[in-house]
Amino acid sequence: MAQPSAHSPANIRVGIRRVLFGVVGILLGALFLYLAMRNVNPEDVETLLRKLDRQWLAIGVGFYISSIGLRCVRWGLLLRVHDAVKWRHVTEALVAGFAANYLLPARIGELFRADYAMRLFQMSRFTSLGTIFVERVFDGVLLVCGVWISLGVLSSSFSTTIPSWAVGAGLFASMLFGLALIFVVFSRGIDLRRFGVSNFIADRWDRLREGISSVTRGQTVTIILCSLGIWLLEAIALASMVRAFGTVLTAAQVVALVGLGSLSTLIPTAPGFLGTYQFVFGQLFVLYGEPETTGVVVATAVQLFFFGSVTIAGIFFLFSRSGISVLRAMRLKAGNVDRK
Repeated sequence: MAQPSAHSPANIRVGIRRVLFGVVGILLGALFLYLAMRNVNPEDVETLLRKLDRQWLAIGVGFYISSIGLRCVRWGLLLRVHDAVKWRHVTEALVAGFAANYLLPARIGELFRADYAMRLFQMSRFTSLGTIFVERVFDGVLLVCGVWISLGVLSSSFSTTIPSWAVGAGLFASMLFGLALIFVVFSRGIDLRRFGVSNFIADRWDRLREGISSVTRGQTVTIILCSLGIWLLEAIALASMVRAFGTVLTAAQVVALVGLGSLSTLIPTAPGFLGTYQFVFGQLFVLYGEPETTGVVVATAVQLFFFGSVTIAGIFFLFSRSGISVLRAMRLKAGNVDRK
């Protein structure tokens, strides 16, 4: 069967939808950025930057990179259920996908990672997408639990009035990831062919289901432990970044910051989650009795140093992969010339 061309009406419609989705994300990011920046005093920003502790900054970056390393281990365990993938390829695909997530609006990087894995591992795009979905579900469930526990501690121990937007975000995320977890548990037994679905869709569903079911094949506990380790490292990294700007937060405050900050990325916004991160951090710092400007500056530092370091590594992998492809093509061409 002939494949549809890049200029077919179906592909054009998909391209238009992606562009519109990206534009909506950028507009939402701009709105949240305006809400976050309207009370920021430039002089306060300068004061914070002058007292930046580079040692704590370096510690934070180190812990964040360690969390990315553990993410590579977790994804590799899920992928190796289906095929003997190389760990360096797992690292390359994950870091490149995260870089795309930070550079492109509306979390399009997850689809980019699945496509990159398909080319690198010779694995179905839908199978790799299923493993990525499992990652996100486990992350989301842990974040929701952390948010509710931390908000409970803050409201009882610190007599803090929890804002309605934080409760609403927790309720929405609880419902979303609760349904997603149910889907992970029961998707393995769903065969779309029983419902008369076409083979075209059913085949892709089977591959997606294969990726999702990887977590149920004797490694659920391992994936949970990896996920706990990832978020512990990210919490330490964020606490170190906050400390770099002269502020010390309690464990409950850090967990709430990590949880609500990460859950805010569910909103399809601008590249690097610009806007939503500044808004959530600013509002939580006010809740903690700290200046809103400090929260905005910390969020921006996280984007520059945490996300930025991974983005640079991802771009390096992409250019290296492109260079290798060019060299192989040149060698092949030279070999053909020699045989003539």
